[in-house]
Amino acid sequence: MTMRRLAALPRPLAFVFPGGGALGSYQVGVLAALAAAAIEPDLLIGVSAGAMNASLFAWNNGKDGITRIEEIWRTLKRRDLLRFQPARLALAFTGYRPSFIDNRHGEQFLRRHFGYRRIEESPTPLAVVATDLTNGRAVALTDGDAATAILASTAFPGVYPPIHRDGMTLIDGGVVADIPLDIAVQLGARSALIISVPVLKPSTPPRKAIDILIRASTFGVEAHGRTTLQRPPPELTVVEIPAPPSPITTFAVGRSGSAIDDAFRETTAWLASEYFEVAPGSIPDQDGTTVSANV
Repeated sequence: MTMRRLAALPRPLAFVFPGGGALGSYQVGVLAALAAAAIEPDLLIGVSAGAMNASLFAWNNGKDGITRIEEIWRTLKRRDLLRFQPARLALAFTGYRPSFIDNRHGEQFLRRHFGYRRIEESPTPLAVVATDLTNGRAVALTDGDAATAILASTAFPGVYPPIHRDGMTLIDGGVVADIPLDIAVQLGARSALIISVPVLKPSTPPRKAIDILIRASTFGVEAHGRTTLQRPPPELTVVEIPAPPSPITTFAVGRSGSAIDDAFRETTAWLASEYFEVAPGSIPDQDGTTVSANV
């Protein structure tokens, strides 16, 4: 994908940030490469960990903003987001709590970086995607408190508690819409640039129950995302930024530095490449002709 062709995508252009837990750090390196190439979005759509990145980017774009986001991820520790409490685990197993972990530390982390900012006040239009636990539908949160919206979008079922907001009970958006192309269309986008995270690298199957659950859930989300990208809305031009497989798992917080560096290098090389794929339409070339999909 040459930078010229990417810049020629039909507008409005949405940056779509899928989820990925700790792998969300990879998206930061992608953003750094896009910022260096002066590729800017008209709309930001984030899911789960991608919701945090989309929201951070909404208020911290440009080179200086990317530097601030990098610093947040490079210094992020597991204890900033989750701390296991044996008593709560026992209560969750017996049905007296809705999750194994509370979200106190996650909320404190988000308040430090967002305060009480409201989504509708974002300098770049922003949508945070969650799942309605009542009916299983994806919900695009486009107004209200940003921190609670991100808490809802990142509420991994069973691990973090659901968020009650606007009369809904909300959980992780990646459950049903990790790549919400339909929402991009509903919000007026004509093109979507998918800020992908790496898929899980093949490895020896885990033995612990929780590791098996997380790995299986990850595979399910990845499979749904592939299906979505293979059948995009006909009115939307979609470009996915490729990401190589990674051994980093959803909760492996603290390994962000190398992921950011890898993403910047890979995306910079991709931007300079001569070959690209888009779906389903075409991109106008500089002389006014079009470049067909899957060149």
